[in-house]
Amino acid sequence: MSTLAIERHKSKYHWVLLSIAALLVILNAVNGIVNYLQNVDIFTAQNVSWQAIWGQGGLLWAILFLPCLIALRAASLTRMEHEGSNWRRLASYGAHLRAYRGKLGLLAGFTLYCQTVFVIGNLVASLLLGFSLTGADITAMLVWGLMGALGGMTIAAIQLTAGIIVRSFATTLAIGIVGTVGGLMVTLLAPPLEAVYPYAQPGVGLRVRTMDWMSVTGAVGFLVWNLALIFVASLIGSLVLRRKEF
Repeated sequence: MSTLAIERHKSKYHWVLLSIAALLVILNAVNGIVNYLQNVDIFTAQNVSWQAIWGQGGLLWAILFLPCLIALRAASLTRMEHEGSNWRRLASYGAHLRAYRGKLGLLAGFTLYCQTVFVIGNLVASLLLGFSLTGADITAMLVWGLMGALGGMTIAAIQLTAGIIVRSFATTLAIGIVGTVGGLMVTLLAPPLEAVYPYAQPGVGLRVRTMDWMSVTGAVGFLVWNLALIFVASLIGSLVLRRKEF
């Protein structure tokens, strides 16, 4: 059995978070639909269609719900190893680093699942409102969804490392919540800092505020910065596991 499969098997109640993520996407889509219908004349005059749904629902999703879901998932994955000295048992036969990589893979899959459901939710909401989606529109949704997933993986890598360092489930989750609130404040009060603040990266990738494509320079910067954050967080997590006294 692969490491990823083992970690998935150990996560007995992961379906609960998957269901919560789907429910939040539905609520966001409904919120977007209601907002569009309430302001349909304004949006029509501005020639805005699916972007209204994406922006309205995506803002809360990207800067609040998705980071919190990832933080909760990461905290649950590390808690199971802190309980019963499982890290020590894994380290005794050299499996702790493989377990860490498996957990990182699970978080990547969870983040992709969340973003996939978000994109599907927006597609369905747009079709229900009768929008004619072009190939360019669907491409934008898919690409922005993937970019948001990369931003989510940045949070996942940071939270997984925090969960390794901190034994407490509540403290690990609190770190994620504080980071998420910080992302909310940055997004609303200091937008220029979005580009560098880790917990704001899903919103930057999803383009929920600007609703346009990044420049080539901006896209390269986004990719490099997020990959660098993921690499550094993962490296720290691996080093901590190698040197940690269990």
